[in-house]
Amino acid sequence: MSNKVIKTVFIEDDSASVNLLTEFLKSFDFIDIIGIASTYKDAENLLQKSREIVDLVILDIDLQGANSLDLIKYLAPQTKILFTTSFTEFAVKAFEYNTIDYIVKPISFDRLKNALGRIGLVEKQVEEIENIHKQNSRFGINNLVLMNINNEMKFIKIKDINYIQAKGNYTNVCLEDGTQFGTYGLIKIWEDKLPMDDFFRVHRSTIVNLHNVIKINKGTYDTGILYLRGITEPFEVSRNYFSIIKNKFKLTSTL
Repeated sequence: MSNKVIKTVFIEDDSASVNLLTEFLKSFDFIDIIGIASTYKDAENLLQKSREIVDLVILDIDLQGANSLDLIKYLAPQTKILFTTSFTEFAVKAFEYNTIDYIVKPISFDRLKNALGRIGLVEKQVEEIENIHKQNSRFGINNLVLMNINNEMKFIKIKDINYIQAKGNYTNVCLEDGTQFGTYGLIKIWEDKLPMDDFFRVHRSTIVNLHNVIKINKGTYDTGILYLRGITEPFEVSRNYFSIIKNKFKLTSTL
């Protein structure tokens, strides 16, 4: 990649994601953020004003209910796009444009670094689409991820996550030391990224670290009750997930 400074516009409606990516981008001296917008209207105005000078747009697809793909008409043909989103279903559509990559949240530093490293490279569209599938590789148990915790950027180890619970469009992450923080995005995103041998979804709203499970008791109506190290209140294991657990870990019929 050349040493050219990449004039960048950042469009994102989630403040936590803005803080995280802004912190990440400080590590890339060739990235010059010339504007940030958090609403569709502000993004529309910003892109029209910067059309002739912007090199890269980092773009979240959902802007408070508005589809940011409609903003692409304001970009010059040579402007590159890096999508950052909680949705996988727009990947193929995204590569109809001048897209360098499509990152599904939560975003890791290494994932962003790989994406930015592709600026200026000429690749076939099919290779771009294949890269979407590669990004779905899971975190390793010892991987570090930089997260926004109480407005401070901190690295956490995947193995230090005790459990994750869904809170609407957000997820609440609880670490083994009791630290809790919220992240934007559905719990399914975490389920697809966490290592399968170490984490398990026990309910539509809960993922637990299997290394911290103390015991699982049988509940009512074929459900389970799971006790996690360091947590006083047990977690409900729904009927479907309880059945999967019993099959996965070859539990006896006593449960």
